Amino acid sequence: MSDQNTKIQSNQVQDQSTSDSLINSEGYFYKMAYGAPELKKLYQKYATRGIILAILLHVLIIGSYVFALILESKANERDQNLTNIIQLEDLDTPPSANDEEVPPPPEVEVPQEIIPLKDLEALIPEPVARQEAEILTTKTQEALEEILAPVSSEGSENAPNVGFIGKIDLKKEKMEQKLEKKEEKNFDKNKIFQQFEVEKAPSPVNLGAVRNSMRYPEIARSSGIEGRVTVRVLVGTSGSIERIGSISGPDVFHSEVSSKVMSLQFTPGLQNGKPVRVWVSVPFNFTLGSKFKKEKEEEKTEEKTQEETTKTPTEDNSGSNEE
Repeated sequence: MSDQNTKIQSNQVQDQSTSDSLINSEGYFYKMAYGAPELKKLYQKYATRGIILAILLHVLIIGSYVFALILESKANERDQNLTNIIQLEDLDTPPSANDEEVPPPPEVEVPQEIIPLKDLEALIPEPVARQEAEILTTKTQEALEEILAPVSSEGSENAPNVGFIGKIDLKKEKMEQKLEKKEEKNFDKNKIFQQFEVEKAPSPVNLGAVRNSMRYPEIARSSGIEGRVTVRVLVGTSGSIERIGSISGPDVFHSEVSSKVMSLQFTPGLQNGKPVRVWVSVPFNFTLGSKFKKEKEEEKTEEKTQEETTKTPTEDNSGSNEE
């Protein structure tokens, strides 16, 4: 027991001497509790490592987020720059609900001039007198069914169209007549068209004569008014004017135009080959001649000279009175 106690005391003295030497070597660790010097010495190293690792981890997370945002914006720009290819196709205009369906005309094969094949055996013999009868042989029913071309006793033995098996449609004329009657039934004679809606617009026949018959209004002449007047007229199926529509242009010419335009005569407008009623615009130009303009200018100059002459004597009289 005494030996063991001495060993323990010697170990404690040795540990105390090593700790005292460590504390004395560091200086500021002097008189610290057990374990504190080691922690003070090592925590700075691990703390700096942890801070650096945390900073790197945050930079990595933030950088990956920013990189993802950049990729997403580029993908959106690429989608916006894509062009959509649209293929346009011409569609047939749908039929109107009011229009009745007209069946298409059947295909008609052009008939050929048929030369019958001379075949006495395919004909039914006619009873004749014994002295005129010829020796005839008749075909069987099966042979008659195999015949594709018309036969006759007065035909050609080498007909060019022996194999003709076409059919002639005898209903073609009836179908055409029905279609014509249907078009006439659907056609409205009282419908009024615009000038651009018809196949052939009305054209005036005596426009030059009507223009020459118009007189320049005296009010417009004295005032030196010129202008262009356009009048809309309704041309009937016979080519004559039924009524006058709107009139545009200077008002001073309206009465003259409306009184003379009714004498115009047109060729009737055509729609589907039939005359129809059409609105037509007819222009009329009212211009003063150069001779009239020259006379008007001379009159104005004369009026100015007269005014000047009337002013000069009055001024002379006023001056004499002052003296």
